Amino acid sequence: MVARLHSQRSRNLLFLVGLTVLVVGLDLWQSAAQRGGESSWFDGTVCALSRPLQNTLLSTAQFIDREWMATVHARDLIDENAHLAARVAALESLLSGVEEQRTAAERAAALRSTYPGSDPGLGRARVIGLGEGGWSNYFTVDRGSADGVRAMDVAVSAEGVVGQVYGVTAHTARVIPITEPSSAVAARLQRSRDTAILKGLGDWCCEMHYLDPEADVRAGDRVITSGLGGIFPSGLRIGTVVSVRADTYTPGKVAEIEPAADLRKVEHVLLLRGRSKEAPLGLRDR
Repeated sequence: MVARLHSQRSRNLLFLVGLTVLVVGLDLWQSAAQRGGESSWFDGTVCALSRPLQNTLLSTAQFIDREWMATVHARDLIDENAHLAARVAALESLLSGVEEQRTAAERAAALRSTYPGSDPGLGRARVIGLGEGGWSNYFTVDRGSADGVRAMDVAVSAEGVVGQVYGVTAHTARVIPITEPSSAVAARLQRSRDTAILKGLGDWCCEMHYLDPEADVRAGDRVITSGLGGIFPSGLRIGTVVSVRADTYTPGKVAEIEPAADLRKVEHVLLLRGRSKEAPLGLRDR
């Protein structure tokens, strides 16, 4: 066993000595050839073997460089897109504000043209809430007793009657819509001049009750305030007749009315002085 190990070590030593002599000999030979200006076959062989490796390494380096530049460029694009998205959001917000101002100005102009006898600078109010009290819905507007508002004043939009003020604080007022069961408005058919009482049914619906059995009423007729009772000024538009039927409890007729104002979307109203048959006035007495 010891002899075998000794033999193996001797062979390994001889191999290393021979390899070293070969490498030194090749190096001396190559150096002598280079000093003589000649190219040895060893150089050609090494170059031939290393050229594919060099090409591969060069291609890999170029690919890495391109990918790195693309990554940097993509990061710059992401940052630029984020900046542009923020600018677009800011401009859209600004445009939305301008659009709201334009819409509010158009509503104010519509109120002025619909009720030329009033002063929208005093009478126009903004709806700031929709609440529920007892069995009725109500609007809250941003005008109150400090602005001259009082109970039984009338709220209208450019489209028609909205409701009546029934509660007032210093800076707010509550308006009950004409579609609520506790609301009653003296109404008239504009075409035939027949009169009746407009009563709310809830759920944004209303009807004309106590129409005469011989009343000339048909679908499409316009309904306005009659001025009877001295609360609502006469001639304000209420809505349009949708259908007519016989009253179950009286000999008269009942007409279903579609309100002229879309009460679900009311944003601004004009408050007119109630208990007056005169032309609509502003909130403050002159």
